[in-house]
Amino acid sequence: MPHTAGRRMGLLGLFAAAVAAMARRIDAGEGEAGQESSRAFTLSAIEAERARSGQPWREFLRVPSLSMGVYSLAKGAKDGQSPHKQDEVYYVTKGRAVLKVDGRSHPVGPGSVLFVAAHAQHRFEDITEDLSTLVFFAPAETE
Repeated sequence: MPHTAGRRMGLLGLFAAAVAAMARRIDAGEGEAGQESSRAFTLSAIEAERARSGQPWREFLRVPSLSMGVYSLAKGAKDGQSPHKQDEVYYVTKGRAVLKVDGRSHPVGPGSVLFVAAHAQHRFEDITEDLSTLVFFAPAETE
């Protein structure tokens, strides 16, 4: 299904808002009906939890419109992920690799931001430095 420029800008807006919220370390407040109106995270703590788990993926936020996690792969590792049902944005925090999306190669390094449309075949290849990414799914990822 083709994605419009407005849809992509919406995802980038979600990405920017989430990163800004993490950087500000907002105190949690209460919204309507007792739901949290904000949450604050530190990427180093989330990555440490992920490393302790021994798993490459660690989700740390899930609301109906968005889910977020960290995904890390060691130098030379094989990325075994398959297409997702949701649009996805990767923000590379460290490392170097190539993200292949439907046969197209995108070299990535710290600061790279990549959009992957729902159902697109994608995986990281040629991981030349330990890779860590912040991952956003919109809407929230489903199994």
